[in-house]
Amino acid sequence: MVTQADKRRVRVLHLEDNENDHILVAETLSANELICEFTLAKSREEFEVALRRAEYDLIISDFTLPSYDGLTALSLAREVRPETPFVFFSGSIGEDIAVDSLQHGAVDYVLKQRPSRLVPAIRRALHNAQEHARLRLAEQIIREQGALLDKASDAILVCHINGQIIYWNKGAEKIYGWTAGEVLGKNVLQLLFKGILTPQVEEFFKSLAGSDEWSGELQKVARDGRRVTVQARSTLIRDEHGHPKSLLIINTDITEKKQLEEQFFRTQRLESLGVLVSGIAHDLNNALTPILIGANILRGEELSPQSESILDTMESSAKRGAEMVRQVLAFARGSDSGKAVIRVDRIVKEMGKIITDTFPKNIECHIEVDENCSPVSGAPTQLHQILMNLCVNARDAMPDGGKLALATKNIRLDTAEAAKIPGAKPGNYLCVSVADTGSGIPAEQLEKIFQPFFTTKSSDKGTGLGLSTSLSIAKNHGGFMTVKSEVGCGTEFNFFLPAIIGTVEGETIPEKPSLPAGNGECILIIDDEEAMLALVRTTLENYHYRVIATASGPEAVVRLAEKKGDVSLVITDIEMPFMDGFATINALRKIKHSLKIIVATGSKQENAVNNRGLNTDGFLLKPFTTEKLLAIVHEVLARKK
Repeated sequence: MVTQADKRRVRVLHLEDNENDHILVAETLSANELICEFTLAKSREEFEVALRRAEYDLIISDFTLPSYDGLTALSLAREVRPETPFVFFSGSIGEDIAVDSLQHGAVDYVLKQRPSRLVPAIRRALHNAQEHARLRLAEQIIREQGALLDKASDAILVCHINGQIIYWNKGAEKIYGWTAGEVLGKNVLQLLFKGILTPQVEEFFKSLAGSDEWSGELQKVARDGRRVTVQARSTLIRDEHGHPKSLLIINTDITEKKQLEEQFFRTQRLESLGVLVSGIAHDLNNALTPILIGANILRGEELSPQSESILDTMESSAKRGAEMVRQVLAFARGSDSGKAVIRVDRIVKEMGKIITDTFPKNIECHIEVDENCSPVSGAPTQLHQILMNLCVNARDAMPDGGKLALATKNIRLDTAEAAKIPGAKPGNYLCVSVADTGSGIPAEQLEKIFQPFFTTKSSDKGTGLGLSTSLSIAKNHGGFMTVKSEVGCGTEFNFFLPAIIGTVEGETIPEKPSLPAGNGECILIIDDEEAMLALVRTTLENYHYRVIATASGPEAVVRLAEKKGDVSLVITDIEMPFMDGFATINALRKIKHSLKIIVATGSKQENAVNNRGLNTDGFLLKPFTTEKLLAIVHEVLARKK
């Protein structure tokens, strides 16, 4: 989306001693339709001269330069150009320093290893600067047009510098309850804060001592004793000699808004966790792919039966890990992952083995499954997650040992029985129970245990997400959960899943097809992961392809320019340092427009690739097997361009 900031020329002061990094910034902004006029400063002297000589819309700065550092540059910029947004773009800034820079006035920081964040950060900074300028203009107009203040819904008041109220509009009367006649001449601190200097009030006065403006949230007391939360904006008004004269205060009542924010706060935190999970999933998928491909390569060697068994275990574990990543990512994004007809009793038995092998020996585990229990439609990894969450909670409730029982049984609920259970509907269910003989849950906490982030454990032992996650998974499967507990007598959780009634056909193992080989075609592969690069190269060469392996976008561009007529296909990662996959694909297309390209990445970015209009020929999600790799390579090469 092109914003108003994008349509005009943006004046940028760039503090950077590396010419290549400056070019990267300039080309990145230009590629994203930001029209910029750059002033490059390579040293402290050049930066200070440029800063004082002209005005800028944006300052971009490296953090570490010869005989100079970013915080010093930031301090000078706040002094000379306090309204100009300041963004760090550095490869060496640490988390503590980054937080410190934000506290000292920087609007954002972007790591050079993740240049894709630069353009959104700049657009956000320019937008916020425009909004701040508009706010200042609006406040100036309000001061000049005092006759209109009484029509405002906000509380607008003017106080003498000693706190004496000298103006009180109709909006203030509605929010706080006092009329202007009742408050004029009174001290605002005594009236609205009952004379109590809270930390927020102290911050307000300290900020005004160093700046003519302040904005933030404050809690005030209305006439009837209600606590009123306001978004306060205060401006220090000076006389003709520049001495402080009075305060213009504009308060917006956000009490109801804050109450709504409290209700949605935990949901927002869950969304943040989803973003974090996406990043972790990318790295895990990158790590799992070499295991899957390497296992297939080793199968071509002569191995002992024991080695074959170990290889089978490694491959199955890697596939299970990949499935877990996929399921967790799907759950974090709120999407419906692929479901299949499964036997939950097998998952329960597997969990029993895990408990026996990993839980303390003073916890005795009992498994009681109905061999005739009905199958269900579900995601195995998610149901495994419910069991794991419940079993871990049971373990933590029995620090001195006890009994942990897992059981399954078929159950049918009629209309009357279902009406007694929240979220239940009449029908046939498979019930899975997890019962312990631990400390139990107090009655006053039973209503809260399924709330996100509610936990009775210490911060290093629990996040408060296990039960809320389990309940969410059960609901996504069309089921529900119940709990029974008594302090000192243990706890029993039951989760119910809709049963599939009827005969389920046994699984059949399809005959493994032969893997397609090449005819000497040349393939250029690009990936910054060394293990991935080496194993993909070996696999393709084993199946009669010629391979050019490169670890970065710039290297790939050079190699393609040398072998343009020879290269038939490119396989590239998307998330790479310095020059990401999007920029690399664009550069390769300029050299050879008809080039066939397969995108291989550890996170689902197919929509992002399509939205960029890159017109790629295939998409390979990591971790992938040798079969998937060879199949898509064969299919893309056979396809007419």
